[in-house]
Amino acid sequence: MNKPLFFSRCYYMLIALAVLAVPFTSILYFFTTPLLLILWIIEGEWKRKWNTLKEKNILIITCTFVLFWLINVVGLLYSNDLIRGLMRTYDKLPFLVYPLVFFTLDKNYFTKEKIHILFKGVLGATAIMLLLCWGRALALYLSTGKTHHFYYSYLSQLFGHPAYCALLVCIAFTIAFYFFNHLPQTTHRLPHIAYACLLVFFAVSIYFLQSRSSIVAFIIVLFCTLFYYLQKHHKSFRQGIIGILTVLIFIALIVKIFPNRIGLYFDKMNVEQWSTQTILGQRSEIWNVSYQLAMQNKLSGIGTGYSVEQYLVETDMEIFNKDRVLINAHNQFLQTFLEHGILGIGLLIFLMIYSFIFSIKTKNYLLLMLLIALIINIFFESMLERNHGIFIFTLFYCLFIVKNHIFAPFVNK
Repeated sequence: MNKPLFFSRCYYMLIALAVLAVPFTSILYFFTTPLLLILWIIEGEWKRKWNTLKEKNILIITCTFVLFWLINVVGLLYSNDLIRGLMRTYDKLPFLVYPLVFFTLDKNYFTKEKIHILFKGVLGATAIMLLLCWGRALALYLSTGKTHHFYYSYLSQLFGHPAYCALLVCIAFTIAFYFFNHLPQTTHRLPHIAYACLLVFFAVSIYFLQSRSSIVAFIIVLFCTLFYYLQKHHKSFRQGIIGILTVLIFIALIVKIFPNRIGLYFDKMNVEQWSTQTILGQRSEIWNVSYQLAMQNKLSGIGTGYSVEQYLVETDMEIFNKDRVLINAHNQFLQTFLEHGILGIGLLIFLMIYSFIFSIKTKNYLLLMLLIALIINIFFESMLERNHGIFIFTLFYCLFIVKNHIFAPFVNK
């Protein structure tokens, strides 16, 4: 076996392991990420890698990811809790490793078929994860008679916070649609039916996960997907209106029949009650305290590692969990501004805007849908501070870019 083939197979096995593991646990990324970095260093071939990376758009994205990781390293210099800082810097190692590894992969080995296998692995693993969630909920319902097991954190309890699970399911939905949308019309109807069933299953599961920001993100992704499908297949304006109305009616029916957290939230919202406090709840207080603290440290932030008690007074402790390893601002932009100052938030905003433009220019549907879902979610959750969120975002961001660069003609035809 020659050297390029050996390293390509090792890369593929580790990436496949990450892809299959991400619906179930984020723990494996603690091992796969450093292994990928070690493999990348041992492989060498620096001239080929540089020639691949120096392509303008890829180089800018790679540098932004690397800088976003490096600000965490710089933040260690003025952190008052070095151990916590080191742990969080290690958590964000994918920002350094994944662009370097994914964007320098051997395109002769990572073919369209191999990427498709990885995508189908995501669909299978996500479907199994959801089936386990639904199976557990059904078993508990049959033993207790309580329906709350089908909703929110009760449904996702085996696999983490519902917001992160919903984000992953949303990504799986876009991948399933990607396959559905590119099936040849001459193909047997069974694959169309299978992907359609997956789309419905993923959509319904996202609702029952009951993360409000994830549901809003998914609805926007759903409408973007619908418009994309209508435009690609040259459907009429009337068909578009029918499709939109069908989606709206389906959403209204499912909220009416299975209200739980989302339905009750809307029931409480009448004209007199519309206010920032009512809509955002405790987040409005959290954002206010976090913003005031961020403005006090706007140049460099408070650092990567810190003791929460040193920055929050006793009255603020009532809305923050002091046992956390960070002051959770429940907003990634505010979180980054708080900890890394103007440079940090500037890098994050640049990454989101540049990636958004890049996805449109390259007609990368999967990357665009990922960004839409993520940007909406990170307005309400600090997703890039948790290993689950870091793992999901960096893995699929890089994988979707690799997909486009390997077989762009397939996407754009």
